[in-house]
Amino acid sequence: MRKILKRKYGDLIDRYFTSYDNLKIYPHHIHRTKSEHTYAIFLLASGIAKVLSDYGNVPRSVSSRLKSTGERIEKELIRQRRIENKIKKI
Repeated sequence: MRKILKRKYGDLIDRYFTSYDNLKIYPHHIHRTKSEHTYAIFLLASGIAKVLSDYGNVPRSVSSRLKSTGERIEKELIRQRRIENKIKKI
């Protein structure tokens, strides 16, 4: 979907995907946790929804909802990592 949007709207859409790109979690990374992949999917979907709300006819509420869900998942990932780090120290 991202490639299709890039063909249609050009390089202008790259700025919508910086969070996803900076995360560096891609579908072929099997060593990542399910939670990390879920978070990456929500970041990607949020970027797609934002492009479509700015250039297409998708309501901004879709983009906002995906973003807030992604933020909740990110907080959960941070919490899980803290727990894992505490366990490793024991």
